[in-house]
Amino acid sequence: MNVRLMNSNEKIAAVLASTLKLIQTNGFHGTPMSKIAQDSDVAIGTIYHYFPSKDDLIFALFKHCRTLLNDYIFDGIKDDFDYKDSFVHIWRNFVKFYLENGHIFSFFEQFFSSPYYEKNKAEIQEPVGGQNKVVDFLQEGIDRKILKQVDVHLLVASYIGVALSTVHSIKFKDLKFSEQNVEDLIGIIWDGAINREKNN
Repeated sequence: MNVRLMNSNEKIAAVLASTLKLIQTNGFHGTPMSKIAQDSDVAIGTIYHYFPSKDDLIFALFKHCRTLLNDYIFDGIKDDFDYKDSFVHIWRNFVKFYLENGHIFSFFEQFFSSPYYEKNKAEIQEPVGGQNKVVDFLQEGIDRKILKQVDVHLLVASYIGVALSTVHSIKFKDLKFSEQNVEDLIGIIWDGAINREKNN
């Protein structure tokens, strides 16, 4: 199901939701704070109280959306799942999240190709507060020798990269989101990631 931007502060939630919507339509440069204030019906002075600059607002929105993504993709993992079950579950949810939340998919695509990413790269890659849960999960697989003994970021690039390519193909190239296609893709990813020396 589609996720909504939630926050205990209604004004912050309104500002984040308006920012996300306007960026999808107008991009970063076409979304000034004045337009966000008008769309969210929150006074611009109030916005600056919570977010001292547009950069702060954009990065806060990124962190909020990343939390929504992490919560979604790890939801439903059961105690009796082995590592492969979790590997499959997370990847499947990753694809589903982006298919069901195109506004967040669009925002992330713009963010990661923008100066905002470069400015905040160190903090984004720092595994603080469980934000990089996919990195932690794949590193666990490496540490347990279930996955290939390579730099975790290579596995992240493969794992997430195929998921993003799948979303692109479904949205823009008429790939069917069929159960068989999903199973085939997951099989390809798992076969490429598994440490065969340990798991033969």
